[in-house]
Amino acid sequence: MLKKNLSRKKFLAVTIASLAGIKIMPSINQDQKTILSDRRAVGRTGIIVSPVGFGASRTNEESLIKYAISKGINFIDTGRSYNNGNNEKLVGKAVSGMRKDIVIQSKIRLDPNEVTSGGKGKKGAEEIRSVLSSKTDASLKALGTDYIDILLYHDASEENLLFHDAVMKFFEEMKSSGVIKAHGFSTHNDLLNLHERNNKELFYDIIMVPFNHKGSFVHSVTGRYSEWDQNRLVSALTDAGNKGIGVIAMKTCSGGKYSPSPDIEPCFREAVRWVINHPYISSAAIAMASFEQVDEYF
Repeated sequence: MLKKNLSRKKFLAVTIASLAGIKIMPSINQDQKTILSDRRAVGRTGIIVSPVGFGASRTNEESLIKYAISKGINFIDTGRSYNNGNNEKLVGKAVSGMRKDIVIQSKIRLDPNEVTSGGKGKKGAEEIRSVLSSKTDASLKALGTDYIDILLYHDASEENLLFHDAVMKFFEEMKSSGVIKAHGFSTHNDLLNLHERNNKELFYDIIMVPFNHKGSFVHSVTGRYSEWDQNRLVSALTDAGNKGIGVIAMKTCSGGKYSPSPDIEPCFREAVRWVINHPYISSAAIAMASFEQVDEYF
C-alpha cells in the first residue's frame, strides 16, 4: 500500500501538470494492471466494467472520483436518492469530458406510498409511469447526460411492484429508446425470492445484491442488521450468471476484514478479493470516502 497522502499528492501533481499542458504518465503497479486488463462483461448487456466499482454515495469530492478513474475504475455507482440528488450532480461533474469512457449506474426508487392505487388498473399503471419517468428525467438532468448506462429499481422489496407490468414496460421502453443501456434492480434484505423469480422470468438484465464472506451486514446509515442464507444466495447468483444476468455486489466490506490464510493479515482488500473471485460477479461497487481507501482496494 502507498504511504498515507502520497496518492493525493501524485494526483494533484498530475492535475496541475495537465492544466499546464504537460502530459505525465503515472506509474502503474501490478495490481493496477490487473484492474485495467481484467474488465468484465455485465451479463449479456454488452457493458464492460472494472471488477472494482466506485460507490459514490459517501463522497462530496469530485477529485476523489477522478482519482479513482485515474487508477483504472470505469464503473461508478450512484442513485437518485443519495444526498437528495446532489450525488448524481457530483458524478456528472466528475465525468464531464470523459462520459463515453465511464459506465454510470444509477437507481430510482418506487415507494408504495407513491402508488396510492396499489398499482391496480389503469390508474395504477399511470401512477407508476409518472413516478418512474419523473425520477429518470431528474437523474438525467443531474448527471448532465442524455443516457444512463445502467438504471436500477432501487431497494426492491415488494415482488408485485418489481414485476408489475407497468414497471417492466417502462424499463423496456427506456432501453429500446436508448435512454438506458440496461436495467435491473437492487435489494438490501434477504429477499432471495426476487432473484429466483428473475432467474425464471429473465427480465431484468442486472441484479445488485449484498454479498460478502460473512453473509450479513449492518447498514452504515440506518444501523439495520441483515443476514441471508449464503448457500441459497450463491446458488441464485450462480444460476443468474449462467443465464447471462449481470451481478453487481454491494456491502462487500460490511462483513468485516477477511483473510484467506493464516499468513495473510485480515483486511478489507482481501474481503473485496473474496467477492470478485466468484466468477458470476461482474463488479463490486464499494463506497469509498478517501484517497487512502481507493489505494487500499488496489
